[in-house]
Amino acid sequence: MSAANTDDTKPAACGLAWRLHELLGATKAHEGRRLSFLALDPARKHFGHDWPRVSAKVHGLVTTTLKSFLSEGDVYSAADEFSYIILSSGREASDFDKLMDDISSEISSRLTGKGIAKQLVAIIHLNANTDDGHGSHRGKISPLANIDPAEHISNIERIMGEADANVVEFKISDVQTSLSPVLSLGTMSTSAWACLASRVDENQVSHYGYGVLPAEADPLLFAELDALAVEYGARRLKEAADRNMIVLLPVHRVTLSSKKYREMYLKICHGLLANRKERIIFDIHGIDEGTPSNRVAEYMQWLRPYAKFIAVTLDMDFATLSAFSGTNAISVGTDIRTLDDDIAIQKIGKFASRVKAANMKCHIHGISTKFQAELCLKLDIDYMDGELILDTALP
Repeated sequence: MSAANTDDTKPAACGLAWRLHELLGATKAHEGRRLSFLALDPARKHFGHDWPRVSAKVHGLVTTTLKSFLSEGDVYSAADEFSYIILSSGREASDFDKLMDDISSEISSRLTGKGIAKQLVAIIHLNANTDDGHGSHRGKISPLANIDPAEHISNIERIMGEADANVVEFKISDVQTSLSPVLSLGTMSTSAWACLASRVDENQVSHYGYGVLPAEADPLLFAELDALAVEYGARRLKEAADRNMIVLLPVHRVTLSSKKYREMYLKICHGLLANRKERIIFDIHGIDEGTPSNRVAEYMQWLRPYAKFIAVTLDMDFATLSAFSGTNAISVGTDIRTLDDDIAIQKIGKFASRVKAANMKCHIHGISTKFQAELCLKLDIDYMDGELILDTALP
């Protein structure tokens, strides 16, 4: 018999993920249940501009493959527009790993053609209590990926439940959230701070922003990180002696694209930011190449009731800026934290000139050297943040 598709009678992501996480509660009765996350982000990047045209066929192929490979007792469902959740019972870890690899290979080969070795599907195992040897990703995925998803759900539920209360504590693994000063050049009229997540890995390498998340991260992690940023930023605004300060809050496209996570996020914004709109700027991250301007405008429409302005942060090599020219974004910018200094300097100039040529304001995240800062000043970049500016101890 084939696996059960629980979405036959309900729309995708209507609560299945919550029910699956409950099935994976920490009790003996649930041992042997294995949960995986199948992400289509590699396929989406592979097809690029063609993704809107081929996405329906890709999802059809994924559904057909899952029905073929999974069996009675297995459950799968679309989690959002780019991913699926798969729950299997009664399999050994090694057998489950092989099954997931076979599914990934089958989907990839049918999308690219036989003989072309390119993986267009990412598989992430979500169980917190799986066997030590579970999965080919062992030792390669950040500890964040190994946390029981129920913990993340609990965190978000707590924020939702306490949106109007005084929240004193939050946690997402070893990630810390703090405010970093922003050097503002006309875009903002008062002291400004960016809400930034950070963590240090086992090799003592620092990761910032969405870089704290593992590769091909579960969308739930993005949603929680965004929820925690709102919570932290709102609390700092409430405590601030400077009643004119502005906080930039990052929010990822993944959170906004999923109806379930978007509704949770906006509920949190309503509870924590409703009376602080004039002191908030949302900074949307993760928008893909080829995203139509009406989709970008839709993201902004959802956020606008809770913010004074909205900015957009893009990949450094984002080619087309025309989609943002009519969206009324206060600024379009990029993040250079992962780039070497020489490369960063070259790309700052190229990126800023394109943004300015489109008659838009520009911002840069992650300034770490004096030369980078001086270049941004010469290019009239409207605001910047990073380690260097943090070290200046702005008031």
